[in-house]
Amino acid sequence: MGWQAVLPPMWLCLAGLLIALAAAYFNRNNQLLCATRAVLGLVTGITLASAYGYKLLESRYPDTCAGRTVAVSGIVSSLPRLDSVREGTIRQRFEFSVASIDDAQCRGPRRLLLSYYGDSSIRAGEWLALRARLRKPWGLANPGGFNAQSWLAQIGIDGTGTVKSLLPTEPAGSALLAAPHHLRARISTALQEASLSSSAAGILRAITVADRGGLSPDLWQLMQYFGINHLLVISGLHVGMAGGLGYLLGQLFARIALLLTAAYWYRYLPALLSLCFALFYSSLAGFSLSTQRALVMLACVLLASLARRSSSGFYNLLLAAVVLLVVNPLAGLASGFWLSFSAVACLLWLGLWYPSQSLFGRLFATHAYMCLAMIPIAGWWFGGASLVAAAANFLLVPLVTFLLVPLALLGAVLCLLTVPGFEAPWRWAADCIDALLQGGHDIAANYGQWFYLWLSPSPVQMLLALLSAALLVIPRYPLLRVIALVLIMPLALPVEREIPEVPVLTVFDAGQGTAVLFRSGANALLYDTGGGDSTGPNIASSVIVPMLRRLNVAELDTLVISHSDNDHSAGTAAIVNALPVTRYRYGGSSVVAGAGGLPCRAGESWEWPDKVRFHLLAPALEPALSSNDMSCVLMIELGGRRILLPGDIRATRERVLVDYWGDALDSDVLLTAHHGSQSSSGWAFLKAVQPGIALFSYGFGNPFGHPNGAVVGRAGQFADELGLTGHEGALQLRFLPSGEIELSRWRQQQWYYWM
Repeated sequence: MGWQAVLPPMWLCLAGLLIALAAAYFNRNNQLLCATRAVLGLVTGITLASAYGYKLLESRYPDTCAGRTVAVSGIVSSLPRLDSVREGTIRQRFEFSVASIDDAQCRGPRRLLLSYYGDSSIRAGEWLALRARLRKPWGLANPGGFNAQSWLAQIGIDGTGTVKSLLPTEPAGSALLAAPHHLRARISTALQEASLSSSAAGILRAITVADRGGLSPDLWQLMQYFGINHLLVISGLHVGMAGGLGYLLGQLFARIALLLTAAYWYRYLPALLSLCFALFYSSLAGFSLSTQRALVMLACVLLASLARRSSSGFYNLLLAAVVLLVVNPLAGLASGFWLSFSAVACLLWLGLWYPSQSLFGRLFATHAYMCLAMIPIAGWWFGGASLVAAAANFLLVPLVTFLLVPLALLGAVLCLLTVPGFEAPWRWAADCIDALLQGGHDIAANYGQWFYLWLSPSPVQMLLALLSAALLVIPRYPLLRVIALVLIMPLALPVEREIPEVPVLTVFDAGQGTAVLFRSGANALLYDTGGGDSTGPNIASSVIVPMLRRLNVAELDTLVISHSDNDHSAGTAAIVNALPVTRYRYGGSSVVAGAGGLPCRAGESWEWPDKVRFHLLAPALEPALSSNDMSCVLMIELGGRRILLPGDIRATRERVLVDYWGDALDSDVLLTAHHGSQSSSGWAFLKAVQPGIALFSYGFGNPFGHPNGAVVGRAGQFADELGLTGHEGALQLRFLPSGEIELSRWRQQQWYYWM
């Protein structure tokens, strides 16, 4: 149901459920019994998913309250994540369980995702009263990019916002509900304050309390190259290990107790301790999807053993999937759901055919097979897969599972018990991590380019590769091995670069920033890179580079950075490091990043082989201007049509361009200056440009009020069509041979009910 554009009416679902129940009850034909039960299960699933969807929409922060500042009280229900959003500005981002909202019209949300930019430290589990500017859950919408809105729906976020101020309050709420958050915060803080390297502390925080705030982008990329990112997540393997430790201790205590007394109930002790240990570790992980799956499977096994019944791995896996989807029908939208269940299914499939290998042979075969089987799945979800994952996991999975995780948990338990010297296990683990990271960095520096395969398989290629992996392990049938090799060949074939049939202009949904990609023939130009952290997560690394790789764009003919403001230039280094750039131009007095760039100068022109021409209209050699007015103003000419990209110039600068260029500014497409700010897109400029299509690049619900209503109104008097990235997602314009310009809006192409 998560992929449905609209939800079916509840009365229709309930009517269908009653009919299916009646058919199942009164059915006396054994041949139709299975079909009747299948229909009943399907209708039941649709009804439950629809009810969940209506409840989700009912709890959404209402549009009528968008932008309103309200007083909210509740509990911080996650570990705050610290990000550097701008130089010197730290953001604390945290989930917030709502107890009350002072405005009666805005009540309904149960959980919020809030950002705080103040000096106070937000602590998990604490009771807070605050004033926040809220809006409905939203997110960037770009072709193939991370779908933030889907993620927010999956984790049950009913609204997002920015904390304006913290209010004095007395602690309230349930201490029991806040206890797990307090424990996680205490352990995470102790690890941050311990005398460990930042990388080791970040990894230990990740595998102990699922706090990934200490994992730098470089560290995450290193793990990606070796195919061991999953080791930085509290996975089902780790939960199973905790459950196994509890089971062994339970066996020990039960045997001791049986020597002292003949009480029958002691036989339940191993299962009880196993479940308690697994629950404790899962609570430290915040009950992530992978830990929920592991808990359900573990519970199935334990209950079956207590009932003295056999338990099938595939049956437990199916039951875990059903339970998770009943609790949260949108879990099926998450990559973690498919990766987690696919990995366990592959392990069960391998064990079905090779149950009696030696320990070494089983470990080697398991890692090699999992590496092969997960390549198409990882390529589908992440655009690539590690080619050395089998060897890396063969070494590191036992090390992490049987050494680092136990040491991390031992340190956590000692920390919670305030035992003197509790940092010792963490230091031992950190020494091991630092040695491994040093070796990993050295290897990646010399051979890293060969470790990772960038690929974007089609659905057919992925299914064929998965079928190949399934056939490959079936013994005694050499023909199946040959068929398996044939089936995987389409995935291994090099993908030809996709050359657009017509010129295409893509204005990315870059939040409160700008990023524009123009492609014609085999050439590509990127104008600005969007915002974010220049040394960490940014729009370029999360949206632009993945899209260029999916399009098999191996190099950029031109990169233009309009000016040095962070919302236009933060991803410059990410672009320059990801692929070669032939021509690099920038606006302002200094190079934003990289070497070899030249300042934009009015009058410079160049041409592509397919007769597409580019002209820089500003800045000229003139006295120092503000950063915005030093923006590179670029015009693109193709087949008699024009595109004008003016950066962030203000109205005074626009009048200078009008005085100098006059009718030469006339364009079919205009990206309005400065995100639709009131200080730009004046009457004189719009009259000179006469745009047929006016585009606005801005962030949804931004605090600046962009785009200004008056500016949108002015542009609408000249333009036949308006495009608004904040509300409509990425905008794509195709320049057809007939002279028409086809404008498509990404949110209209990818619309689901939870949006």
